[in-house]
Amino acid sequence: MFPEVALVRRFMCLFLLLSPCAWSAGDVADPYGRFEDQNDDYNEALEVPWVEMETQVRKGPDEDSLTGLEIEELPPNMHLFADLAHLSVDERDQVSRLWIVIRSGRGAENGTYEGVRCATGEYKVYAYYNPKGSKPLRVVKLPRWRAIRPNSWRAELAKEVLCSDTSPRDPNDVRARPQHDASDYRSPYE
Repeated sequence: MFPEVALVRRFMCLFLLLSPCAWSAGDVADPYGRFEDQNDDYNEALEVPWVEMETQVRKGPDEDSLTGLEIEELPPNMHLFADLAHLSVDERDQVSRLWIVIRSGRGAENGTYEGVRCATGEYKVYAYYNPKGSKPLRVVKLPRWRAIRPNSWRAELAKEVLCSDTSPRDPNDVRARPQHDASDYRSPYE
């Protein structure tokens, strides 16, 4: 036999042996590639990104509307109050917004106007309030979302008062029963 023919045969055998590996390598790189050409109803381009609604703070908390809440994660001799009368949940962005005031046993107090996103476990401070300060209300110019630390008073406030799993509780339900009760659990899948 001619050496060229033997070389061509070896090359053909090698090609036939390695061809299935090359075809299956495509499956390993993208195991769902074979489904791309199928006509499905889901279109990723139609997803609507979350957008936060504008928040304006014009005044401090209403002293008469403050409700004391039992938050165990606070330091000793500190008490948390929330302006539940003005608690709001914007249906467009699902953020709970309210004034929170923390008072010490000696009467010092500081307040923050905050937003809580139950879906992501985040909070944002829009303004600070100190009635004894030279400028009682200070609005934050560029507020940003921050993760709620586990085992903190904010985590307890979100879990026990403001959120029902990943959804905000209805403000009227919070005003009626400020402390969380297992009977008001609402599944996000309903």
